[in-house]
Amino acid sequence: MIVFIKGFFLSVSLIVAIGAQNAFIIKQGIHRNHIFAIVSTCFICDIILMCVGIFGVGELLAKNRYLNIGIAIVGIAFVVWYGILSLKSALKKQGSRDFSDFKKLSLKKTLALTLAVTLLNPQVYLDAVFVIGAYALVFDFSQKVIFAVGALSASFLWFFGLGYFTHKLSGILVRYIRFIDAFTAFIMFFIAYSLAIYVLKEWGVLG
Repeated sequence: MIVFIKGFFLSVSLIVAIGAQNAFIIKQGIHRNHIFAIVSTCFICDIILMCVGIFGVGELLAKNRYLNIGIAIVGIAFVVWYGILSLKSALKKQGSRDFSDFKKLSLKKTLALTLAVTLLNPQVYLDAVFVIGAYALVFDFSQKVIFAVGALSASFLWFFGLGYFTHKLSGILVRYIRFIDAFTAFIMFFIAYSLAIYVLKEWGVLG
């Protein structure tokens, strides 16, 4: 039980921070856009990534400097692009605050964006693979299984809770959609800045 609790609360501490993935879920929940498909995809990605980290591969990936730099560069390009889209949306004049005014994305495009915001975000690998994987190094195999169940339980509760909470309150939250878009843009640009600093340090440009 202690190992389960450790996995649960470590996962919670990493996942609740507002980043690209959570901001995307919040906005799509407000728009009532395929929320089950979105949160299910996020959870399935966590299952794969956390298991990769917990059962040993995470330690090897963490030591691959060039892979980490490559992921960071791709991540910078993605979060800047997503930040620009969010900023444009925040600056767009909208006469009505009804969520029905927003164009709903197709399921295919929604899933593609969900995978992009998840798998092109280096923070996801840092949290789900490297940090959780490193923490699990001290456990034997049976304990790792329990640890993984704990971590994934937190992931499941968070994604489905966040998605359906924003979906349920979309009629209220949509009034603040421009603020949410502006905040999302800020988060994306801050992530891009942090990743750029990381890449420059890895290349030795910054001390």
